[in-house]
Amino acid sequence: MENNALLFIAIIIFVSKILSSLFQKLNLPPILAMILIGIAIGPTGFNLITNESDIDKLEFFSKIGVIILLFLAGLETDLKEIKTIGKNSLLIALGGVILPFGLGIGLTYFFTQNLNTSLLMGLILTATSVSVYVMTLMDMGKLKTVEGGTIINAAIIDDIIGIIILSIIFGFIDSKDGNWIQIVGKISLIMGFFVSIFIIGIFLIPFVSKIISKMKVEMAIVSFTFFFMFLFAWYAEKLEIAGITGAYFAGVFIGRLKYKHTIEEGVRIIGHTLFISIFFVYIGFQTNLRDFSFAILPFTILFILIAFISKIIGSGGTAKIIGFDWKRSFCIGSGMAPRGEVALIIASIALNHGNIISKEEFTSVIIMVIITAFITPFLLKLGFNEVGVEVRKL
Repeated sequence: MENNALLFIAIIIFVSKILSSLFQKLNLPPILAMILIGIAIGPTGFNLITNESDIDKLEFFSKIGVIILLFLAGLETDLKEIKTIGKNSLLIALGGVILPFGLGIGLTYFFTQNLNTSLLMGLILTATSVSVYVMTLMDMGKLKTVEGGTIINAAIIDDIIGIIILSIIFGFIDSKDGNWIQIVGKISLIMGFFVSIFIIGIFLIPFVSKIISKMKVEMAIVSFTFFFMFLFAWYAEKLEIAGITGAYFAGVFIGRLKYKHTIEEGVRIIGHTLFISIFFVYIGFQTNLRDFSFAILPFTILFILIAFISKIIGSGGTAKIIGFDWKRSFCIGSGMAPRGEVALIIASIALNHGNIISKEEFTSVIIMVIITAFITPFLLKLGFNEVGVEVRKL
């Protein structure tokens, strides 16, 4: 079928919302519904989209979707709350980053002997999916427990750490010759990027927002938001840093404005109505299970096991060390286990950024995300059945 991109987009929007609603009723993450749609319409399933022009249009919508998604993640990052909760969530987050990152690198390097691939696969294992455990804990009435609050804040922190590490890794990868002068220069560029966006975010964005808010133009403040979101993403890509890094920090700074709720509502409507759904569908579309080789099956199985073990031991073990008992530590470690949005974003970028990871490794990531998202609710219910509810105090 040719030149049917608009028809496919219409169908994707309609079907993704219906299936996402069904998954929510089953207490399953809606992103799984969208990934499965992509798998069904892609080469794994019916292979409905084969025209390059149609695929390019879907990829373009997908790229905007991932920028909006990371902007919204930044918008929801409350730096004041992170400072308030003290060191516990920070230590748990670090435990949930260091061990998965190290084990992911070691496992991948053992199979591939490729350092760049190993770094990205390790980084993929660091990111925790907020949607999975929030949905599960809300259903169980445990979201406002000490454990629930600790998991939420630790997950926010490990996403921030992951975004920063992603920028550094791509900085090294894009240093073509790999010599020390280039590497030092790249680190300087990254540091310059963060310094400049902090100056813009702290001083320029609030100043411009005051001017924009006085305009008698419909949704002017939301348009202003999209301007800075895409500007930050472009600036990051111009310096050969992942565009999502710029989008994320644009969200962090704009989230400090008094118009945050108006902005969030406007961006969410636009993002979730169209672009974000297409991003997750495109993730599934890129997956080709027909070409999945049994040669990579041992890696995939070990990758999934490490995904669970590294978070349960890394985050849960840290929780035990800082004073939680074994049962609560297991709840925290299990809550940090699911991977989702950020892991898929990193995998998608790595696949499309010079094929840093192969299609087989990309498929392994998809399978890992699906399995961790399905199993984590059962682990949380098992753990919380033994733990009493405590009101979270910040």
